[in-house]
Amino acid sequence: MRVLILRTAGINCDAEMVTAWQLAGAETDLRHINELTGPDATIRLDDYGILAIPGGFAYGDDLGAGKLLANELIYRLKESFGRFVESGRPVLGVCNGFQVLAKAGLFGPVTLLPNASGHFECRWVGLQNTGNASLFMQGIEKLYLPVAHGEGRVVLGSETELPPEQIALRYADPEGDTEKGYPWNPNGSVGNIAGVTNKSGTVLGLMPHPERFVSNWQHPHWTRLPKTTGEGDGLKIFRNAVQYAAS
Repeated sequence: MRVLILRTAGINCDAEMVTAWQLAGAETDLRHINELTGPDATIRLDDYGILAIPGGFAYGDDLGAGKLLANELIYRLKESFGRFVESGRPVLGVCNGFQVLAKAGLFGPVTLLPNASGHFECRWVGLQNTGNASLFMQGIEKLYLPVAHGEGRVVLGSETELPPEQIALRYADPEGDTEKGYPWNPNGSVGNIAGVTNKSGTVLGLMPHPERFVSNWQHPHWTRLPKTTGEGDGLKIFRNAVQYAAS
């Protein structure tokens, strides 16, 4: 199973993303978007089974987080990107990657704004799956993952509600309560939404970083964790996608 990990200027979480997919059993290919666009393109999106967009600050987020890279997907890769999504192959966007997919319109009336706290938030958060049955969430009830963003507040269009089946993860306190505000909800997202899928469940965008917790050694309390497994919570998301794409 081949995964295309897309990068451009400002993307800085690509190395972790490569490792996560490899641990999940996939073959990875880290490529700059310019290798897929224009008359001299050497890479075809159609040749891959999974597409992933890592976090960072694509093009410095100069015109809004993820906006410029989203425009490249919409206009420079319009046909192949559209075919990829419509084919049902998994697409994952993390942090800045989530912003890219949201600005590309894959989640309906969803966008992301600066954190309500007014500053960069960097810490570990609890997450709860409240019923999402997408390919990414199979067997996942709760997760503990790190966040690191300044513009991660999920908002919806005016007088719009997101269908419950599109909400992949909500921020939660240690008891699993998904209605608590700051600091459990690090950015002020409506409904404590931390991640969403498209209607078919084949595209996932989330602000927390699953690729930063694929091994117990990455946990802040790793010396006190049970020694029964060396896997981190985030690896489940990548493994689910690989198993789905390979089936």
